[in-house]
Amino acid sequence: MPEKDELTKDSSISRRQFIKNTGIVVGGTAIGSSALLAACKGDTTTETATNTVKVTTTVAKFVCPYDSIEFDTFAALQSHVDSAHEAGDPVTKYLCPYDNQEFSSLADLKAHLEAQHLEAIAPIEGMVTLKVNGKDYPIVVDPNWSLGFVLREKLGLTGTKIGCDRGECGSCTVHMDGTPVYACMVLACEAEGHEVLTIEGLANGAEMHPVQKLFLERSTFQCGYCTPGNIMTTVALYKKTPKPTRAQAREALSGNLCFCIDYTRIIDTIVAGGS
Repeated sequence: MPEKDELTKDSSISRRQFIKNTGIVVGGTAIGSSALLAACKGDTTTETATNTVKVTTTVAKFVCPYDSIEFDTFAALQSHVDSAHEAGDPVTKYLCPYDNQEFSSLADLKAHLEAQHLEAIAPIEGMVTLKVNGKDYPIVVDPNWSLGFVLREKLGLTGTKIGCDRGECGSCTVHMDGTPVYACMVLACEAEGHEVLTIEGLANGAEMHPVQKLFLERSTFQCGYCTPGNIMTTVALYKKTPKPTRAQAREALSGNLCFCIDYTRIIDTIVAGGS
């Protein structure tokens, strides 16, 4: 019989690892992660009451006729066109990637897909649309991917820094619906339906946000790795408390760690910038 201490060893796993190993609940149904992004290749035929519909499962890319960006699904193409090319050009042609037929509108292309390529308009499992800095990003994610990972590695928004990757240092702080959160502790799939703001979204083009200017002018950084998280936390603090006291500033930054500068300077900057 195993020794008692062997039976009581810590066998805890992270929340993301648990979801990866056991599946994620979607709409009340548990879906295993191994099946989440699985796809079958080849063609099948589905019998209906009135006709035979060919279901094409060959991988194809939907190309935006305005900027030639490729998308894995019709839904992703439609979301992109609606958000980036709302006005559109009425003479632009949409190409069916399965048979190269051209259509003058997304509605016509969708009708063709419904009639001839049934699965093309069905949503891909794992596909989410993340609204980041006011822009929609349709993307297929693994169930265990964190928001921080997707922001940096999939969307190229590297201003968000990953430090401890376990919710302790605050370097990855972003705003979700106006509230500061650790991006390493939020699953990307959980962020769907919410508005995410990163350090890149604070600036107005080439013009920096007032808090970014404040930190720069007062040299409130050294290596700068934790600075984006500090700035995002400070922006949220000012919205709640426009003129914070030193105690309020310390409390707001209690979840943000810095390893190469004294915290006094950060507190001084926050208090000085209050209005």
